[in-house]
Amino acid sequence: MLNDIILAVVQAATEFLPVSSSGHLGLISNLISEPDLFFFTTLHLASLIAVIIFTRYEIRDLLSFKKEYRKMWIYLVIATIPAACIGFLFKDTIEKAFSSLLFLGGAFIFTAVVLFLTKFAKRQNSLNAKNSILIGLCQALALFPGISRSGMTISSALFLGIEKEKAVKFSFLLFIPLSLGAFLLEAGDGAYFNLSLIVSFFACLIFSLIFLNILLFVVKKEKFWMFSIYCLAIGLISLILSV
Repeated sequence: MLNDIILAVVQAATEFLPVSSSGHLGLISNLISEPDLFFFTTLHLASLIAVIIFTRYEIRDLLSFKKEYRKMWIYLVIATIPAACIGFLFKDTIEKAFSSLLFLGGAFIFTAVVLFLTKFAKRQNSLNAKNSILIGLCQALALFPGISRSGMTISSALFLGIEKEKAVKFSFLLFIPLSLGAFLLEAGDGAYFNLSLIVSFFACLIFSLIFLNILLFVVKKEKFWMFSIYCLAIGLISLILSV
């Protein structure tokens, strides 16, 4: 149970900070035990519930279907399609990547480069259909462990000139259908329930809410790019461990 709780806290800390939760879970589980994909998926469900709580007002506005929110529905659907397709078509390849420290190392370093480049993102633009497609394609890359989902979506939004807080909110809303789809895809594959799973689920939920607030604080302080230093270090460690 202690190992599972550690993984739950890691999931909460890394899901919303741009350092790749899947990459950390893959790295730690390779050191502790064999990767458990259903356990990972359950932790993602806890993070999903945390996001729904955190963005409840935005979700309420979307569910009102008022004219000013209809375009946002279109943008969310457009941005979700690439990840849904790639996740379905390359499910086995993605699962195998969890067991490769070499892949994890390269993916962490790739994330580090992208995050560092956001330091120079200065353009101003608004969210539209074209931008949504590009953000969705970047989110699809993050299906592979070591490539941060929040890092890719927020970074791509910043590169496109979208205002910081809007970029974060859009990233959070995109997480909802992707995480729900992943859970439904994995729910019947090796599913089980025990006390350790339940305790880990609630630990992940509570800590996810805490780290969501931390991410917003960091973005407002314009320190998002600094996570690249951490990702680079983890990437190099993963490569060393793979030798």
